[in-house]
Formats: sequence, structure tokens, C-alpha cells
Amino acid sequence: MAPRTRSSAAVAGTTIPASSPSSSPPSPLLGSVLVVGGCGFLGYHLVSHLLQDPECAGPVYVLDRRIDDGPNTNRHASDDSGVTYLEGSITDAALVAAVLAQTRPRVIFHAASPVATLPRLRWPEFEATNVTGTRILLESAAVSDTVRAFVYTSSPDAYADPPHHNVSETHPLAAPDRRGGGVSEYVRTKAAGQRLVLAANNDRNDGLRTCALLPAHMYGERSTQGLREILDLCVGRDGYPKSSPLVQLGAGANLMSVASAANVARAHILAAKALLDPARARGVVAGESFNATDGRPVAFWNEHVRAVWREARGIEENSAILKNVIVMPGWVYRTIAWVVRMLFWLLTLGTVLPPTAVSEQGCLYSLGEHTYSVDKLRDRLGFEPVQDHDGVMRQAVRWELNRRRQQKEKARKVE
Repeated sequence: MAPRTRSSAAVAGTTIPASSPSSSPPSPLLGSVLVVGGCGFLGYHLVSHLLQDPECAGPVYVLDRRIDDGPNTNRHASDDSGVTYLEGSITDAALVAAVLAQTRPRVIFHAASPVATLPRLRWPEFEATNVTGTRILLESAAVSDTVRAFVYTSSPDAYADPPHHNVSETHPLAAPDRRGGGVSEYVRTKAAGQRLVLAANNDRNDGLRTCALLPAHMYGERSTQGLREILDLCVGRDGYPKSSPLVQLGAGANLMSVASAANVARAHILAAKALLDPARARGVVAGESFNATDGRPVAFWNEHVRAVWREARGIEENSAILKNVIVMPGWVYRTIAWVVRMLFWLLTLGTVLPPTAVSEQGCLYSLGEHTYSVDKLRDRLGFEPVQDHDGVMRQAVRWELNRRRQQKEKARKVE
């Protein structure tokens, strides 16, 4: 087999050299792959797993609106990484069409989305990426002569009526319009994007086959949501421990389904392979949605958060970590959050939302249950998650602390 072309950063609009069909071996199952949002947290892990998958011997391309090597960009930085990076927005229909014409992917993984905690003034980005951008990708993929599989990264947040207890894929999604009441733009648009993807499925006559994955709360190395907020409670921006006490909200036993980024990446690739070769699945995959979790929920505070605290402060697992923890009753936290919301509403007329930590969404995540069934993914795709929650959390914390220390050192040298 000829060696895979290994490209450094490229910018959308730059011609990508095409492989000569006469000199190439038969295409592997996945063929050329396009990862949209591949510079994100999940995108980085998805690309890593694709590079290691023997059935993905075709080129791997990443399309992201930002591909530079900044400190917050998750990119395989080496010129010998095996990935070609393209910069551009999926809201640009002409650019998307040009990228598909150049890269000729057989599979598209759509993992692009703004983070859920954007301030209200930036909420139009949710509609632009999660709805308009998704529609543009689907329309371009449907007329492509190469794309056969489209895997969309949705979110359990798209399910209606939280909190959730062992929710399956039959649970209704959030209302599709702004009149549905009470849901954030992130939730509404993720649900709308998922509906678009599943409605676009066409498994007749070599049409575009689609499916959606709904990863539970993701964690792992390079995490950008959740981990950094938890670390901020006990570690400074310089990556070294604070002396301040730790604060826990509520009793701490509320359960949350979690999913390591590695498990989620594996689930995406299994789904893509089943879309291309339905014989690999025990049941229908095209046009379906699948929850993706580690297979075992964890107590949010008592397991998930404390795993971060232990590693960040260098405390052994059996040490008396709770001596430095202040437990705030749930009703006190809810009252504070309500007062803050009212003040923000009165002072800004609703144009500015309160910080996530004291928002309605923050209350739901800190105090409520969020568990999801992974039975469908196991039954149809044979998915067996690797369960190493504490080990992965330790690795993630170490990576983030090292990132902070390196940034602090760079800033000190500049000064």
C-alpha cells in the first residue's frame, strides 16, 4: 500500500493535490474522510482514532473555521501528522461545495458547534452553525458523487424536559422553534440540527446515509467545557493550587452519564462503518440516533468533580479531601441563582445573561440527574465502552495544568 499523503496546514481555496487513480490501491472502507470541527475537543480525538484505524487508510481532512496553532486549538501540529487542515465556515455554501469537490470524502463527521455557554449577544452563532451550516453540509453531501455516510454529533441536551433519568433515544427532542419555551438557543438548535440530519437520510440507490450520536458529558485530555470550570475552583490560572476551600453544591450524589472523548470517537467511527456497510450492524443504523456514554453513570460531585480536585491538589484518593469542602445546600444555590437572574434581567432588560455558574442551566447540571441509556448503541453496533473514568480524568487534569503553566511561562518571558 502506498504511504498516506501527509500534509501540513492548508487554507480553504488552496488546491489539494489529487491522488492518481491508476497508482492507488483499492479504497479502504472509510476512504477519504472529512471531519468538520476537527480542531475541537471531540474533533481532535476523532482524528486521532481515524489515523490509527486500519480501515481508514484514505486521506483525513479537517474543516474548521480556525486552524492556527494557538493555545486553545486542538490540532495535530506536526507536518507529519497525516492530516490536511482547511480553514472556513460551513455557513458558506460555495466554500463547502468547493471543499467537498477537492477532498472527495466518502464519510463526513460533523462535530462542529459553538460551545453551549456563549453569551447571549453571540447566540446567533448557534443558529448559523447548528442549523444553517448543517443544512448546507447536508445539501452539498446529497449531490456529491462520493459522500455516502454522514455522522452528526448531537447532544443529550437536545432532549426535552430535563432532568433526565436513563433516557433512551425515543425521548422527545426540545421544541424546534423559539416559542417552545424555556430552552436555550444551544439546546434548540442542536435539536433542530439533529432533525435535519435524520430527515436527510436516503439509503436507497447509494444515497446519503445519515445518523446522529448524542454523547453524554464528555471528558478527557484537551477538554474545554466543564473541566476548566471545575479546576478554576481549586487551581489558579498559572496551574498551581489555590489555598481557598472547595465548594460543593448540594449533597453531591446526583448521577450523570459521562463519556470519555476516546469512547465517543470510537462510537462515531463504528457508526460510519455501519452506514457504509449495513451488514456490520445488528439492526438499522441509517436514519437513527444513538446515545453514547461510558456505560456507567457517576455521581457528579462525589466522583466526577472530586477526581479533578484530588489530582489538582495532589491528594491521595483515600485522604481527607472533604475537610476542605464547603457543602452549600441545593435550595440555597437555587435561591442565589434566582436572585442573580432577576438582577441581570432588571439591569440589562434581558440582553445579558448571568454567568453559567449561577444560571438555570448551572442549577440543572449541578443538582439534577442526567443519565442516558447506551443499550441501543451496544445492541446494534456492538459498542463496548472502555471504563477508566478516574484514569482519564487524571490524565486530563495533568494536561490542563501543564497547559496553564506553559502559558504562564510564555507570558513571563514576554514581559
